[in-house]
Amino acid sequence: MEKINQAPRKLHSGHFAFMRALAQGLDEKASWNRYLHLEGEYTDVRTVRRTIAWIRDQFAAAARRENKPGTARLILMDAERITAEAPAAPAKALPSLAEFAAANGLEDFSEEEQLEAYQDAYPAGKKENGAGQGGGSKGQRSRRARVVERQLEALRWLQALVAQDPKPGDSVAAWINPSMAGRLERAGLTTLSSLVAHINGVGARWWGMVPGVGEGKAARIVEWLQANEAVLGLRVGVHVAQPRMQLASATLEAVVPAATAIRPYEKFVLPAELDGRAGRFRAPPEKCLLMAGNDHEAIGA
Repeated sequence: MEKINQAPRKLHSGHFAFMRALAQGLDEKASWNRYLHLEGEYTDVRTVRRTIAWIRDQFAAAARRENKPGTARLILMDAERITAEAPAAPAKALPSLAEFAAANGLEDFSEEEQLEAYQDAYPAGKKENGAGQGGGSKGQRSRRARVVERQLEALRWLQALVAQDPKPGDSVAAWINPSMAGRLERAGLTTLSSLVAHINGVGARWWGMVPGVGEGKAARIVEWLQANEAVLGLRVGVHVAQPRMQLASATLEAVVPAATAIRPYEKFVLPAELDGRAGRFRAPPEKCLLMAGNDHEAIGA
């Protein structure tokens, strides 16, 4: 059974933006694809629900740590239920406005005066029989607006408290969903800096060396890294967007300058005194089967 990385994950601004969108009744799919696409495809219902539950739990835990149990309960409220929730039905049927007026000797009073007395007597029954028709719907919208505004205030407070920016030395498990992070770590890509270095070093098909990470998942990772380039301080090169065979030599040169050091083969420069061109076992050029003048060219051939 595949072992999933258990390192603690961190909350970033995208988590808060997504939950604000849900609280305001925006389309869940569009919000997911905009803010949390790195987590996986929206069609993966289990991942979506698991991620939303994890975010809510993390928000509530942060509120509890600050001794804000009321805020924790507020954060855990489901935005969809808030949207659809109707006022509770009264324990028993209320009298009509006419019945109330007759019972209280108000028949000769104006309807406005009758309504005012009715509302004073039955604060929860304002919608009954001409006593403000449509008031229930309006009251529901008003209640929802108040709850949503409180949620948004709580989210703003929490974001200032716990949201973080990624750093080069951070574990990939701190920012990428556990399943994908585990695959990256097993391939030796344990930090964001090592991940970016690998992507830049290999290029477009960097994911080919990471079992379980295909082209779609790789594209989401690169997209997230590019979106966080400014705060992360690491840059994914433009060459990653194209296969190596389609890249101009100048583009490749800009990625890794040629030098006498640890470099990809095509960037490695051998000192002339060590490149083997004057080696004691080198045969005359006319007897060689390879058109190579030194060891580097021979390896390339």
